Amino acid sequence: MRFEWAPAEIGPGEEEQMATDPRLIDLFLEVARFEGTSGNERAVADHVRRFLERLGMEVHEDDAAGLSGGNCGNLVARAGSGGDLVLMSHMDTARPSGQSRAIVHPDRITSDGTTVLGVDDRAGIAMLLHAAEQALRHGRGRKDFTLGFTICEETTLVGSNSIRFEPAIRGAVLLDSSLRPGNFICRSYGCQHVLVTVHGRASHSGIAPEKGISAIAVAAKAIARLPLGRIDAETTANVGIIRGGSATNVVPEEATLDAEVRSVHPARVEELVGRFRACFEEEAARAGAQLEFRAEWDFMPYTVDETSALFARVAAALSMVGLVPTPQVSAGGSDANSLNARGLPAINLGIGAQNPHGNDEFILLEDLEQGAAIALALLS
Repeated sequence: MRFEWAPAEIGPGEEEQMATDPRLIDLFLEVARFEGTSGNERAVADHVRRFLERLGMEVHEDDAAGLSGGNCGNLVARAGSGGDLVLMSHMDTARPSGQSRAIVHPDRITSDGTTVLGVDDRAGIAMLLHAAEQALRHGRGRKDFTLGFTICEETTLVGSNSIRFEPAIRGAVLLDSSLRPGNFICRSYGCQHVLVTVHGRASHSGIAPEKGISAIAVAAKAIARLPLGRIDAETTANVGIIRGGSATNVVPEEATLDAEVRSVHPARVEELVGRFRACFEEEAARAGAQLEFRAEWDFMPYTVDETSALFARVAAALSMVGLVPTPQVSAGGSDANSLNARGLPAINLGIGAQNPHGNDEFILLEDLEQGAAIALALLS
């Protein structure tokens, strides 16, 4: 079957009522109530560990806390031999969720509108716990599989950069996309973070402005020359943070800025970062200012080809539950970027965690049910 790539966009939700398994809803409500921002995932990890150990799974926590400075490491849980595929979600939320109040509507779950709900990625966790329970307690799937739960996905990706699996694991499927079930991300942008510091010279802005070199003016002139926004169909660039100056009557001697360049093509990122550097170096030299310029990869782009075994396995699982497999391209980063960069093919599934990080986050009950069904199908 030949697939057409589509941009990753979330369509309007279908407000259908359905009879969702109450057990699945309960699993989500249980895990959603725990606090667990990045670096503070301990309560979530303890809950997940207890649940899986009661199912007879072997659960190991690694030492990623030492890398993140947080209170918890990654969890890797194995049933039987562990199989050759790991299903994953992340334990952290971008914003505090411990005080959220979930409301179950006829067609969806929301918060009360005053806090984040935490569907990103507590919905993914609930789906994995439900699939494991169905497989191990009710005999509906394989007895040999691996589950992974990472820390700090919302910040540094340190969890997925450090998590380790048995050599038999040949692929990873993440339940962590706001796209609706049936969609899956197997091509993603990469991103370089750019940090620039301009060193000028301070002087009194009223008495002797000529003696100063305005670092802010140098930065502004360079920024005005930068290609920003959507550069082409597969590339974006942005200056997100600018800091500088000390007082209104002082010519600013320092200015810093944070920027990024994203693309599915590493060479395109490098090319644009090179243009950024040239603009700042030229403006600094023209004004007699000094410059510090640093650029490093936050995450690398990836493509899981449609001829790969993992692509076929995901497509088969989606078809098994009655969905049309639809590959997507994403401009955002996830644990899948880290895993692919480390040589482990990884695909991110749409689970319908819509409006992530906002107080209007929600998940349709239909999507919660289908996500859990997909997870179980991948274990079948």
